[in-house]
Amino acid sequence: MNQGWQNLQISPLLDITILQGLAVLCLGAIILFTLFRLRGTVWRGGVMVLVLLALLAPQFTDRESEKLSDIVLVLVDRSASQRIANRTEQTDKAIAELRDRFADDPSVELRFENVRGESDTRMFAVLDRMLGGIPRERLGGVMMITDGQVHDVPTRLDLGAPLHVLISGARDERDRRLVIRQSADYGIVGKKAEFMIEAIDHDLPPGTAIPVRMLLEDGTENEILLPANEQSRVSIPVPHAGSVLAELRMDDAPEETDKTNNRLILETTGVRDRLRVLLLSGEPHPGERAWRNLLRADPGVDLVHFTILRPPEKGDDTPINELALIPFPIRDLFEVRLRQFDLIIFDRYQMRGVLPPHYLEKVVDFVRWGGAALVVAGPEYIGPDGLSSTALNSLMPAEATGRIVEQPFVPRVNAAGRLHPVTAAIAGSPNTPPKWGRWYRQIETRVSDPDAMTLLTGADDMPLLTLQRVEEGRVAMLSSDQMWLWQRGHDGGGPVAELLRRLSHWLMKEPALDENTVTTSRSADGQSLILNWRKIGAAPDRASAINPETGEQINASFEQLPDQSWQAVVPIAERGLIRVSVLDRNERQQTALHVDRDVLTAETQNTNSTPELLAGLVAENGGYIGRIEDGLPDLRHVPDDRIWHGGNWAGFIETDSYKTVIGGITNLLPIPIIALLIGAICLLGWRVESK
Repeated sequence: MNQGWQNLQISPLLDITILQGLAVLCLGAIILFTLFRLRGTVWRGGVMVLVLLALLAPQFTDRESEKLSDIVLVLVDRSASQRIANRTEQTDKAIAELRDRFADDPSVELRFENVRGESDTRMFAVLDRMLGGIPRERLGGVMMITDGQVHDVPTRLDLGAPLHVLISGARDERDRRLVIRQSADYGIVGKKAEFMIEAIDHDLPPGTAIPVRMLLEDGTENEILLPANEQSRVSIPVPHAGSVLAELRMDDAPEETDKTNNRLILETTGVRDRLRVLLLSGEPHPGERAWRNLLRADPGVDLVHFTILRPPEKGDDTPINELALIPFPIRDLFEVRLRQFDLIIFDRYQMRGVLPPHYLEKVVDFVRWGGAALVVAGPEYIGPDGLSSTALNSLMPAEATGRIVEQPFVPRVNAAGRLHPVTAAIAGSPNTPPKWGRWYRQIETRVSDPDAMTLLTGADDMPLLTLQRVEEGRVAMLSSDQMWLWQRGHDGGGPVAELLRRLSHWLMKEPALDENTVTTSRSADGQSLILNWRKIGAAPDRASAINPETGEQINASFEQLPDQSWQAVVPIAERGLIRVSVLDRNERQQTALHVDRDVLTAETQNTNSTPELLAGLVAENGGYIGRIEDGLPDLRHVPDDRIWHGGNWAGFIETDSYKTVIGGITNLLPIPIIALLIGAICLLGWRVESK
């Protein structure tokens, strides 16, 4: 609107500090002229004043101001929980009434923003972004339309304007749910991991027993009772290292708003307390140092190392107090403590009458029941006291022929080794194999068991490193005693530390190094389960998954991918903990678990509509909060007098924001006029003073 008045302003031609200095100099000059009574003081003073006024450049500016509209931000919750029951219809109805109320009021500008989210609802992050795009002096208020389940509520909020909230949903909604109050990030293998769980159902008295089914990794299902609305301890077994899963399922209640949160995934990471390794070496040689240094450098490994120098009955003339030997604790190791070890390494070991043969039979049983053994074979292996003539030979994945090959060769990773996690990381490119140092001796072996896996080959492509699973345990055989050449850097060396670390951890059943790992993922549309099988040996035959809702088994076939892995697509849209089985053409089965971790998100943990989470901020910002089902409040445009709501009304501020349009600028002292005035004064002064 036109204010009808003019505004005086100055537009200095020089910096104001310079003008102040000139004014002081002029004033000082006039005072001196006056004190000494010089002629022409009046004329000189007049010229100085005119020059200073011209440099100040006073102006009159014509202004026209227009009232700007007040901006009201409307944030609409369009998250997953808003699709429950009739919340979407309530929200759309509230939006329509809000538009109708201010449709004919040009002084209010409504700016709508949909806040979407499948896993959580972050309305205040959107609010911050919208506030950054408007002048705060034009903010008339904020309206949020939501079910109240907002997951980024700040502790404080100062809008300088009202915050109103309309809650969708019904007041009497029921949603029973399982909630983790305390999780167990890690669990010791062989023990149990404890969680604190609460079964929430506010329609039941506290302590009421609620039956809950627990589904474990091995497919067993147990039923436990949890007290309603009270925290309770729930334990799950930790049978192996790596990720350990279990699922809790609670029966649905009548007329629940959402049944997704009646399930709960319990997940922990199994860790071994300590990995215990027994290293038995024959006569001292450079290779045993490589094993000792490697295993001692691993903080998760307890190493017991014995080097067998001579049988206990052998005597010599060395004084007892000068002997640096200790008796080999045969019975303690192989009868009392054998099951406490995870891995036994025989490094160029010879019998020499120290270890009775029946103790090696105990080692065989130890492996079959879940232990692991590694044999590093040198010439001693096939000698008269070698391990090839003991019960341990039947356990080995490769059979020695009795010939020692002594010629230079470079170990190479074969096709199976490029797939196996133990050697895949060091294999390099198929076209450009890594440049490793040469070895010079190898025990000739042959592999006849189809379950054995040769990963490295040596001279004449003979097996160099062979692995095999034996019932519940694992064995490996390195058919050369010259890996220490790599450690010394001979001929360029090789990845001895990485190879031995991966080999020992595979033997000790590190899950990340399993060669036949089945990984699962969801398809892009979420309607299928994708299975990838990194398979060595017989090709896969079929895959199957158990529907967690119906218990039905769904089968699918495998196809080989360009990277030599295998993939199957199982059409199963149901989510949760799904047990997967894969079978190869030799009828060997592998199982895995798929868990949809996005099933229970912040958006589904609690789907009951509630005003409680936002009530504090609404009160802090002088706003109104109420349920849409009770009717919308009377929406008003009110002055900024800090009373922005009542029992049945909600107001938006009438702000004092204007847009100013400059009509014209009039320069009061144009330079030409000032020049003429100065000239006239000079002539007049000369005329008067000359008489």
